Amino acid sequence: MNRMRMLCVTLLGLFPALALAQTAAPAAAAPPAPVATAPATPAVIEVQDDRWSLWPYVGAVISDKSDLDYGITAGGLATKPLTNRIVLELGGDYSNLETTNAGDYERISGRAGLEAFIGKPFHDSSWDFQPYIAGGVHFSTVEFLGERTGAWGPYGSLGFLQRLGDLTMLKLEARYQQDEVQEQGTLPDESYYTWQAFAGLRIALGKKPGDSDGDGVPDYLDKCPNTPPGVAVYSDGCPTDLDQDGVPDYLDKCPGTPKGTVVGPDGCPADADGDGVPNNLDKCPNTPRGVQVGPDGCPIDSDGDGIPDAYDKCPNTPKGTIVGPDGCPAADADGDGIPDFMDKCPETPKGVAVGPDGCPLDSDGDGIPDYLDECPRTPPGAKVLPNGCALTGDCRTPRPGEAVDANGCALDKNFILRGVKFEFDSDRLTEPAKLILNEVAETLKAYPTIKVDLEGHTDAIGSDNYNLGLSERRANSVKTYLSGRGTEARRMNPVGYGETRPIDTNETEEGRENNRRVELKVLE
Repeated sequence: MNRMRMLCVTLLGLFPALALAQTAAPAAAAPPAPVATAPATPAVIEVQDDRWSLWPYVGAVISDKSDLDYGITAGGLATKPLTNRIVLELGGDYSNLETTNAGDYERISGRAGLEAFIGKPFHDSSWDFQPYIAGGVHFSTVEFLGERTGAWGPYGSLGFLQRLGDLTMLKLEARYQQDEVQEQGTLPDESYYTWQAFAGLRIALGKKPGDSDGDGVPDYLDKCPNTPPGVAVYSDGCPTDLDQDGVPDYLDKCPGTPKGTVVGPDGCPADADGDGVPNNLDKCPNTPRGVQVGPDGCPIDSDGDGIPDAYDKCPNTPKGTIVGPDGCPAADADGDGIPDFMDKCPETPKGVAVGPDGCPLDSDGDGIPDYLDECPRTPPGAKVLPNGCALTGDCRTPRPGEAVDANGCALDKNFILRGVKFEFDSDRLTEPAKLILNEVAETLKAYPTIKVDLEGHTDAIGSDNYNLGLSERRANSVKTYLSGRGTEARRMNPVGYGETRPIDTNETEEGRENNRRVELKVLE
């Protein structure tokens, strides 16, 4: 019974060793731990060969009892790897020992146990010599002393595999087994101990799992079956990509790219415009090729005038200078402060207030610039004369010496039709005058109930009678033209005043020019 205890203790110590071997086994498909830099390429782990294998074997058996001697044994095992290092074994065998004077001791056994490989895994083809330990239980039929009975007991083994080729292995094993023989007739209830030493060859069942690219992931699980040799892979067989930029580590020249960064084929931040500044830092991502840029990816502008150096023909313009598209100080022909390249009204008279586009201001939006508008506060939408005044409801700026109402508006409802001129000493309208009267006609149509006087005025050159007649003819000429443009004649009353109502001096040409005029007076 002491031997029984020793064998049980040996087997109890064997299974923790199997568990330890299982714990220590590396996971073939586990991805490498993330690191800040590219990982070292791990050793390629061979795909686990988890096929069933048959192991027919023959050997010798001896006993340590004095009345048993030696004999032969033959049998077979069926094995299947459960993990990289633990293998299930199921088997059966026949043993025959000759005794000194009691006949043969014959035994037929069925067994089940586990094998644990020490060092390299069972399927690792990089190591030809693979030692292992094994253990389990058996149930046997024993024929001895003319009796047949049952027996059972534990067994323990020590052996090794020797690889003979890609498909063949040699198994050499020494097994120590206890037979607890049940009492039967003259056969006593007794323990028998035997040693078996045998050799066997492997017969693998089925096709070996394939791994075309040798990355340790079998083809049937490998989503990237053409991975180059030696490349670290994840459990799906695809190359590792620790910074998750879509470029595998073995191709990634910038393995620590921040998450979410758009990268190029080399794994480095993409640079769409090729200026050397990656897209994620480039504030000017469409810079033309060859243009020198700063750290922000925008073209360098040394003088800060808004024109990049690449296009600046005057790269040292003083700070604050308004420049043109070429980077040189901009011309301002009309002197209104708006450079010509931005000025939509480049011939504005000197001193006239303008807007950002260089055009004269029009505060009330009636289409007449303020410097020409005699009624700069015309109500929105009102139709106005060329002088900017509506025929009713408007406020004309008074001329010097004119009477005004409580709001400061001129009481006189006379509006000078500036620009309405005639040929010399004639009542024939000039072409520019006709254009102005076209606008007057449109304004009169907008006020169909209002009647007006058309007043003709001359300067003081000539006799009073002549000037009076000339002014009347000119007033009639205006009426005739407006009638032809759709204004009802009954609404217009032509009046000539000659030289009797000057608005300026007759001593200068400029004054006389102002006095030669046509006025439109709104009648109540």
